[in-house]
Amino acid sequence: MTQIAAIKAGLHTVNKNWQLLFVQFIAFVLSGLSFFIIVGMPIAIAFIIFGLDLTEILRLKDLISVFRGSAELLNKYFAMALIILFSLLIYLSVIFIAWVFALGGTIGILTKSIGNEITKFSLKTFFSEGRRLFLPLSLFSSIIFIMFLFIAFFLGILVGAASTIIDIAKSYEATFGLFISFFCSLVLMSVGIALILLTLSAATFGVAHLVFGQSRSLTAIKETVKYLYSKPAAIGFYTLVLLGYMVIGFIVILIGAPLTFVPVIGPLLSLPYQLLTYMFQGYLSLVMLASVFHYYKSAPFAASQPSTEAADISQHTEDAPAPPPDQSEGTQAN
Repeated sequence: MTQIAAIKAGLHTVNKNWQLLFVQFIAFVLSGLSFFIIVGMPIAIAFIIFGLDLTEILRLKDLISVFRGSAELLNKYFAMALIILFSLLIYLSVIFIAWVFALGGTIGILTKSIGNEITKFSLKTFFSEGRRLFLPLSLFSSIIFIMFLFIAFFLGILVGAASTIIDIAKSYEATFGLFISFFCSLVLMSVGIALILLTLSAATFGVAHLVFGQSRSLTAIKETVKYLYSKPAAIGFYTLVLLGYMVIGFIVILIGAPLTFVPVIGPLLSLPYQLLTYMFQGYLSLVMLASVFHYYKSAPFAASQPSTEAADISQHTEDAPAPPPDQSEGTQAN
């Protein structure tokens, strides 16, 4: 399947399951409400219990004095700090669970629609796929998060080494130091973009292998690395759809920016436009995901097909009966 054909097929799949947009919007609204319920309400109750004056804290002068006496404030309101920290941890846990569940249901609907297992969207199928893919996607997301941590750590080491080299170069000559600074910036930017693109490609195609191949998380990552190594065009395709997503999203945001400068009705119009922008970006993300799934499904195991075919040929050769001996020599001897 060509890249344009994969994008067209992704558009068709998302249009057939347009209800996923409203599911994403409901999940977005619930995440915002859960922040006020899980984090906002305990903080408000804690302020009331400890008798903290919000009007005094919000003043800049008093806020600076609060920061100056942060040790005394922490000793005085240590229980409140624990409540805030505990509320944030609960909120992040709830958001992670809801995000993984919604992502699992969305991926399940898209893959079943691509495989022609369902003809239309169903909430029952969405919830069943969310439950089925919850644990594999949780483990897979944790592994990808650890990979991004390693990338950040590696880039931090490179930045420190580059700053040391730049300081040494500037000590010799200012012009040479400027050149080294520009060169190191380009190298760091290129390495960072390349590592992030490779990790994002491995994550997206890894999810495709996790769902279509029904394998474990570590196995999916290993097979995805082999797949991307054997088919570098897949990285180019992901870069293409990601660039298209970013460019279109930027244009949509740029169109709505002048609404904030319109007097009186500008703020009123910007709020519904922001909601429409969020739904449109959700639509683009679904198209990108479905396009990658179609592209992967067209050649899912390209790296392992030759060995499999060779094994099948050798097996057929061993199982085939031996041909009868040539009787021409015996006939001539007689």
